Amino acid sequence: MKNIGRLLFVLSLIVAAVVTWLNLSWKSIEQLTNSPSESRIDYYLSDFTLMKTNESGSIDYQLNGRHLTHKQASGATEIYQPRIRMRSDDGQIMTVVSEKALQQAKDDSITLSGDVLVKKVGTSSSPEFTLSTEDLLYNPQQRLISTTAAIQFNSAAGTLKGTGFETSLDEQELRILSNVQAEFQATQ
Repeated sequence: MKNIGRLLFVLSLIVAAVVTWLNLSWKSIEQLTNSPSESRIDYYLSDFTLMKTNESGSIDYQLNGRHLTHKQASGATEIYQPRIRMRSDDGQIMTVVSEKALQQAKDDSITLSGDVLVKKVGTSSSPEFTLSTEDLLYNPQQRLISTTAAIQFNSAAGTLKGTGFETSLDEQELRILSNVQAEFQATQ
């Protein structure tokens, strides 16, 4: 009787070990063969800073944000409370802040939405300005920013309102597409 109890105990340990091994093997095989899912997040960042540099090592733009999620299947990136700092060829800095941003693929354009505020720091050759809109498209490859939404452009010289604009970060030109209204401050 004692031998049967010992035998049953040893057999139950062997069965438990085999079942555990099979379960662990199944989980690892399932993870390896798991197809990417659109809803699956493959990485998440919180309170982060990312920098994109060019071939010479100079920073093209710097992206800070509260949260970043990257979707496994599509490669889309969602950013909450983004702040993008970009530098023009002549060293002038422009900052874009919004509630949310979406980039569909790596090196693709970044769509900023919510209350978008663009601010350019003033220098001796170029005055400071702010631009506000509902959404904005930033193309880091071509160094362009644009929108089709209503905008308000404020500077020391006055206020411009309109619908849509486009500009290159390396130009001193802002093209407002339609419905332009201007209010200039009198010089003293």
